[in-house]
Amino acid sequence: MQTFINGTGFDAINSMAVNYVMDVIDISGTGSKSYPAGCTYQASLMIETAVSTLPNNNPYQVTVTGNVVSWNVATPVRLVVLATPNTGRESDYFGFSLYSYDGNGNRTIKLAPDFTPFCLVAVIDVPPGGQLIQTQIPVSQKIVTFHRLPNADGRLSTSVYSVVNSGGFHAFSFNAAGITQTGCRVYVFSNYLVNIPTHGFFLYRDGVLVWHSNCLPLNMGMLTGDISSPVPLAVTPGVTSVIYIPADPVFPASGGYLNTNCSAAGYKNGAWQAAIANVFSSRIITGQEAAAVRPWAISGYVGYIDCSIYDQYYPYALGLV
Repeated sequence: MQTFINGTGFDAINSMAVNYVMDVIDISGTGSKSYPAGCTYQASLMIETAVSTLPNNNPYQVTVTGNVVSWNVATPVRLVVLATPNTGRESDYFGFSLYSYDGNGNRTIKLAPDFTPFCLVAVIDVPPGGQLIQTQIPVSQKIVTFHRLPNADGRLSTSVYSVVNSGGFHAFSFNAAGITQTGCRVYVFSNYLVNIPTHGFFLYRDGVLVWHSNCLPLNMGMLTGDISSPVPLAVTPGVTSVIYIPADPVFPASGGYLNTNCSAAGYKNGAWQAAIANVFSSRIITGQEAAAVRPWAISGYVGYIDCSIYDQYYPYALGLV
């Protein structure tokens, strides 16, 4: 079977995977959420908002029992839920599955989801500086975003933004106060369908279209440290650490520099990179201010994507050409 993203030679089967991002939710405290039976679930935390400090006992706990995801978290975070459809005679999977083979004859299962996963719905190039970037995505739709410095100019991005409601639509607020906003490319994913083709591959569940051949699903990983790649990478936005650097290490109470770091991605030292912490704001503080500083770092919880497929095919998948 072959079916292509409209106007390209990209076989839509290449978009199929084993698991998909089914949900992205903002959580706090203790809670749980049930999901449809028929899938195997995984869950990962992402921190996208600044917190004053992280507790020493680090109570960030997520458990998955069957189709129920439960959590106990110390500060507001985002929870990413991945679903793998269960196939076989005893399952209620109504999708489409096949195997692909590499040059060595190794086979990999490919599954078309029988639900609408998070897929690419917009790519936005943002110029440097403080601004409000409006989208046409209703706030009723959940979104998750990734960003990177678009040019291979030897830097990582310093782009910090928050998602706000602007007239009933999602918008990105870039604050320039004390921050060097480099500009960035933003990739937006949501779980609704865009640019439905007139012909191609379609998958329905209970009479409702849930997947088609122009979909580019979110395929993400979680950073456990900084990484390099031959292809562009993008990261979820957010403040990831606050660090105090004494001007004189012998007398740390005499004052120094307060550095605020963010997740970042760009091209540096001959490779595309994704980093958990890159300085975007630095200011001199007095000894009195330094005494009140409680440095913190999230030690992970930053999501990242390989941008190569999205960059090459988004104009066609989104119907922009």
